[in-house]
Amino acid sequence: MAREAGVGRSVISRVNGYIREVMSELRKVVWPTREEARRLTVMVIIIAGAVGLFLGAIDLGFTRLVSLFFGG
Repeated sequence: MAREAGVGRSVISRVNGYIREVMSELRKVVWPTREEARRLTVMVIIIAGAVGLFLGAIDLGFTRLVSLFFGG
């Protein structure tokens, strides 16, 4: 009966290996500068606000349209 790879390894050994691999991958990440992060955060807030206003206007329009046809 053949044993599957890694079956005999302890849980702690596998967790340590996983953490080492995660740390290795995090070293490869190109992190944004503080200025890039600030600029992108402001951009996300502005776009989210614009989308919110747009959807709110559409909702208001549909609400008035429905109340016009069905009474309010």
